[in-house]
Amino acid sequence: MHTAFKHPDCPLVIYTDLDGTLLDHDSYAFAPALPALQRLATLNVPVIPVTSKTLAELRVLGRELNLHGPCIVENGGVIAVPEGYFGDDSPLPTQEGYHLEYLSPHYETIVGHLNGLRNRFGFRFNGFADLSTDAVAERTGLGTGEARRARQRLCSEPLAWDDSDTAFEQFTTELNALGYTLVRGGRFYHVLGQTDKARAINKLNAMFARAGFTGYTSLALGDSPNDSRMLLTADVAVAVRRKDGSWLDLDTDKAIIQTSATGPDGWNEAIQHYLDSSAAQRAAERTQHG
Repeated sequence: MHTAFKHPDCPLVIYTDLDGTLLDHDSYAFAPALPALQRLATLNVPVIPVTSKTLAELRVLGRELNLHGPCIVENGGVIAVPEGYFGDDSPLPTQEGYHLEYLSPHYETIVGHLNGLRNRFGFRFNGFADLSTDAVAERTGLGTGEARRARQRLCSEPLAWDDSDTAFEQFTTELNALGYTLVRGGRFYHVLGQTDKARAINKLNAMFARAGFTGYTSLALGDSPNDSRMLLTADVAVAVRRKDGSWLDLDTDKAIIQTSATGPDGWNEAIQHYLDSSAAQRAAERTQHG
């Protein structure tokens, strides 16, 4: 069941990638992150999934993670806000209990353009629209039900590229001319409109401001290239260590926190450290002003 927004006891909003970050890259497990998730819930801190996953996937996963607030799905293509979360009558269209703000063209439009490019230039790729549910499950390691939900797309198309580098450069050029962005995720390239996770976060921040919540710290966690701008947009950026031991390489002078643990263990590590440091700072401020 959705819940209305409550002002957090700690002035903080968490924006988090899922696969390879809050969820294990291979098993999709999240148990190691539960202590931090439970602590954030006690403080009423919003945890906003910002993910390549679909809204259909987030409906199920949100219940498992006990996250009942907004989410940003399909790499920033749609912002989904539960009806009544901000306590107002939103003009946005609704779908199964969510107000949806589209920042990317609808899925059918994208697939139509991709098919047009393939027919015109002979590009070799396989998108989710080309694959059966069983094929998606095999390529992703998802169960059949999860793969079915992953194919319930609103505004982006994941694809596996099976052509040359030269053809890929031409493909990218043609996509850009049509007004699309191509971003690389953990397993697939994702085709969507001229948006990204950072743009969606900025719009959601504006929604929090309209609800009277300002002056908070935004903390973002991610591990892959399509998380880059999200991390650079946030006040505090956390690069979660990847399975191969590396971290996302960000070309910036901004201080980036790198976790020592991977996946959900690293997620728990970063959140617990931040909350401990924040609590200690607030205690010191109370002492100084006491």
